[in-house]
Amino acid sequence: MTTGTIFNFFNLLKEDGISFAYRGSFSNSVLAMATELIKNNMDEEHSKLRNKLSFLMIESFQNIARYADNDEENQDPTPTSDFFMVRNVGNIFFVISANLIDNDKVPLVRDRLTKVNTLTKKELNEFYREVLTNKQINQKGGAGLGFIEMVRKTEDKLPFDFVKVNEEKSMFFMQIQLRNPNVENPSEDVSIEDAKFIQKNIASEKILMMHKGSFSQDAVGPVLKMVEDNMHNMKLKMQKKIYHFLVEILQNISKHSFVLDGEREGIFLMGMNGGRFEVGTGNYIASSKVDSLKAQLDLVNSMDNEALNHLYRKYLREGRVTETGSAGLGLIDLARETEDKIKYEFTPVTDEYSFFSLTVKF
Repeated sequence: MTTGTIFNFFNLLKEDGISFAYRGSFSNSVLAMATELIKNNMDEEHSKLRNKLSFLMIESFQNIARYADNDEENQDPTPTSDFFMVRNVGNIFFVISANLIDNDKVPLVRDRLTKVNTLTKKELNEFYREVLTNKQINQKGGAGLGFIEMVRKTEDKLPFDFVKVNEEKSMFFMQIQLRNPNVENPSEDVSIEDAKFIQKNIASEKILMMHKGSFSQDAVGPVLKMVEDNMHNMKLKMQKKIYHFLVEILQNISKHSFVLDGEREGIFLMGMNGGRFEVGTGNYIASSKVDSLKAQLDLVNSMDNEALNHLYRKYLREGRVTETGSAGLGLIDLARETEDKIKYEFTPVTDEYSFFSLTVKF
């Protein structure tokens, strides 16, 4: 993960009101936090979709559990790890899932999806009742109730695809599309190819979690909880170190990033590479603040641990939090805890604001 990676993902999702992606082992706590995160960040114009979207997210999670053939509990994620994503583009919410599936199951799943995608609303309701009452159909796996429910709830098709991995396995991609009919100027559909492209890039960068959207106080809590739940295999000292840093950096974005169209928009990524956690953040910053922040970062990057500890104690004694041209306590603390120097980049966007990206390793 580099500072360029952060800016590239932010631009890739530029049209998204909110995006959340997760890769790795799934649990009920991950589902609960993801649902809370999305619900807390839905604009008021989409508020009536909250319950329906939550239902579809649950169905998507269960679909991964139902068809996945990827047993990686307590293992580092791989390029074919289970993948889940929620996006809001205009008036449409997209719930995307991807998971490994045995190649001998592909024809069955393809037939199920093709069937539900071709039925009219009346035919779909009749088929739903038939599946519910016909035990033989259920036992033979002739129709997936989950797929039927998704189409009934969204009144839309379910785009899907299979990408062959080897002679035994394929990646199964599916996209649920929930439209808000009350929003003017409906947005265009996003292709399943876009979902495949995003998953490929997230996997290649070894990213475990990504959140792009408004970094309000309500959004920070669920993100931190999901990070905490994904560090269960780490030593307690390292957990506390990373968690402490995330609290500082995410709250800093929520308070001090540049406000654009009434929002403090940013992106957060967490990955694992070579047994080490990588954390990246990106947000807009007023161009007038760039020189001061750059000076702070260069100062802490130039110091060794002894000098950083001395400066940290000095600031604590004097009660200083930050001052122009000097490093704030948060940055000093971050530099003391990370193994490498803080990587950062400022990318000019307009004369008024720039994009500030930062990465650290633990």
